[in-house]
Amino acid sequence: MDIITLELFDLTVSQAVIEVQRVLDEHPGSAVRIVMDDETHRRNVVKLLDKRGRDHSANSRGPLVTIDVKASKNLTFLPPAVVIPAEPKPAPIPPVLVLSGAIGSGDPLTGRRLLLDILKRADKNIPWIGIAHDGASLLRDASGLKALQGILASGVPVRVSRECMMFHPDEAAGFEVMEDSEWQALLLKGNVTKF
Repeated sequence: MDIITLELFDLTVSQAVIEVQRVLDEHPGSAVRIVMDDETHRRNVVKLLDKRGRDHSANSRGPLVTIDVKASKNLTFLPPAVVIPAEPKPAPIPPVLVLSGAIGSGDPLTGRRLLLDILKRADKNIPWIGIAHDGASLLRDASGLKALQGILASGVPVRVSRECMMFHPDEAAGFEVMEDSEWQALLLKGNVTKF
């Protein structure tokens, strides 16, 4: 069996170690002669060889260091590890915050109908739908209140801000109370879908 000779001159320590790893990986079990002129390189190469269980001997002639790695015929080599990519998890669905009684600045009746249609089609995995500010107008409107009750009945919590609860206690009965500081913090961080 031929001896592979590897010279580690003019390399950084990490480059030298990487080069030794490459040769050991490409020629498993082969005899290798490693020649270098740096003590730090020698210590790191010896550490790598010890870690990989390779028998070796070193000798020095002046500044040159030669490390002879013995061939090993009885090594059992495992195939390279197969990397199985993790299945991407879908991003969590953020809560919905309704701050307005309608969508857009056009016709308010059309905007109200569009908003209610969107809310009725809300994904059942939404953590909650919050009502605050002008969104409280949905509580005063029969069709808005009916839509919110339907969402609640579908299993999606509907939360009304404490401030709105003070002004609309009867209409907001049956919905969870949401602290204003909570929705405001989520809004500032961009962690809610806002209407």
